[in-house]
Amino acid sequence: MSFGLSPAPLSAKTPRRIGHQLRQLGETVHAVARERATLVRTALAFGLTLGLYVLTAAPTIYNLDSAELTTAAATGGLMRATGYPLYLLIGRLWALLPVGDVGYRFNLLSAVAGALTVALADRCLQRLRVGGWAAFGALGLLGTGQFFWALSLVAEVYTLQTALLAGLVLALLNWREHPTPPRTFVVGLLIGLGFSHHASTVLLLPGVALLALLQPGRPALKPRLWLAAASGLAVGLAPYLDLVWRYTQTPVFNYAGLYDSAGVFHAVDLTTLEGLVWLVTGRSFAGQMQGYDIAGLWRETGAYFVQLWRSFLGIGLGPALIGFWILWRRDRALASALALMFGLNAWFFIGYRVIDKVTMFLPTYVIWAYWLGIRLEWIVSAAWPTARGVRILQAALALIVLTSGAWNWRLADQSHDWSTRERGESILRHAEPDALIFGWWDTAPVVSYLQLVEGQRPDVRVVNRFLVPYDALLIWIEREAQVRPVYIDTAPPELLDTLYAEASGPLIRLKPRARP
Repeated sequence: MSFGLSPAPLSAKTPRRIGHQLRQLGETVHAVARERATLVRTALAFGLTLGLYVLTAAPTIYNLDSAELTTAAATGGLMRATGYPLYLLIGRLWALLPVGDVGYRFNLLSAVAGALTVALADRCLQRLRVGGWAAFGALGLLGTGQFFWALSLVAEVYTLQTALLAGLVLALLNWREHPTPPRTFVVGLLIGLGFSHHASTVLLLPGVALLALLQPGRPALKPRLWLAAASGLAVGLAPYLDLVWRYTQTPVFNYAGLYDSAGVFHAVDLTTLEGLVWLVTGRSFAGQMQGYDIAGLWRETGAYFVQLWRSFLGIGLGPALIGFWILWRRDRALASALALMFGLNAWFFIGYRVIDKVTMFLPTYVIWAYWLGIRLEWIVSAAWPTARGVRILQAALALIVLTSGAWNWRLADQSHDWSTRERGESILRHAEPDALIFGWWDTAPVVSYLQLVEGQRPDVRVVNRFLVPYDALLIWIEREAQVRPVYIDTAPPELLDTLYAEASGPLIRLKPRARP
């Protein structure tokens, strides 16, 4: 008996539709699994690197530029060229962290930025189809390299610079896949933030422009993408407004200017375009830019490649060059862009005549690690096709990274270094009331930190000799030594006919000579 409930006949398309839906479901499940694996890998890259850096970070204020950075950021002050407005803006908030002293907090900022660099570089390598073990080998050598590791342990600008670089490369890879206005905005934003942090970001622009112009279809020439890039750039440059605002507040710590012979500080007017350009372009260091003759440039180039060799434990040079060649054959636009970024950064800082330029090559190390990762992935996937061969290679990569960490630990570890604080406190202990102290970078910034951040000895005045023209310094010292205690780290020989120099703690006390 029938009640009109017989099943409806199946359409011929139904099995195909069900199969398509099952394939879509499978692809979704695989995509979720891949994304989860990606996040886990990124979290491991960040967490392991950060753990290493926290374990070996300096426990308190560090010397030279670190003390200047920390004091300027924590007090709302101003630095010398090129200003570093993004660092100062971040640092103003970072100083509030409830851990250690303020000096230690800023050391942790470098550690976090260094770990973020490794994590973002790993995301880039994933986009370049570099597997976990190959990325571990390349980024493990980067992260445990002597110079990158050491600069992740003290307050410095360079690991934040490399984090912005790695973020920019990742944004460019995403943009090439889908050049939409939002992704273009992110590229512009990261370029602007890079400029707001370090003026050498200009050295990346030719590579960015080349990559954009070589993109099929030339999307970079479309007006809506130009507008998106300009909008992102404007937002990224906003920290310069904070720099101008800081100047209007007449900060107690200001290295953007010069003293005259009367001891009056003449700050650069950052409310004017001329003053802002003077600071941002590093005009006070113009004499050091491309400061070598041909022989000196050749010598410095050799020194750089020795440093690069040391940074990758001596085994990363040849493989990275082959990695560049592999990328060139696969993606000439990207290979050319990265090579241009690498070459311009290396060229500029090789020719930069300053004593601490070994700290300034970190962006080239990050790009070198990309090429090394590509080469190691080729070895893992092509040269070792058997499971046993892959396991042997994985063990070798682990051994190489562990060896790099063990070898460089003694060179990078700062976890027991209290010397900067001890020296600064010794200077203040020996200083008489109302003293005037002149010192270079290992003296003036740390004393200013102890005074302005921790409130020690507000009666003492400290001046960085870098901010005083030499002739003005001689006049100022000779006058002040007649009426107050004057201390200096190295006494100018021109003054020793009229002033007597005697050791006083870490410094030299200058006193008037008795007249016959």
